[in-house]
Amino acid sequence: MPPALRLEKLQNFYTDKQPQIIRAIEAPNVSLRQKQLIYACLNNLCQLSAQLYAELSTAPGNYDLLDQAGDLDDAWLQLRRLAGSKILIRSEQAA
Repeated sequence: MPPALRLEKLQNFYTDKQPQIIRAIEAPNVSLRQKQLIYACLNNLCQLSAQLYAELSTAPGNYDLLDQAGDLDDAWLQLRRLAGSKILIRSEQAA
């Protein structure tokens, strides 16, 4: 699949799922395990985004796509950071 199409699909996925992900990680009734799984999935998506960015950066003349990929990569990282901040560690749960 060409990088431009992968970027478009990853952007569409982010746009569609980002509100649902935020809602799930902020919901009090979502278990710690489920939040950990969401974080793991976001970690995988961050890796895919970084790989796509690296691939686009090696091809000359893809500056617009490279900027879009960089913005998307940053958005995935921010979402993963938010998810990570909602995962309580055991010492916080005991308090």
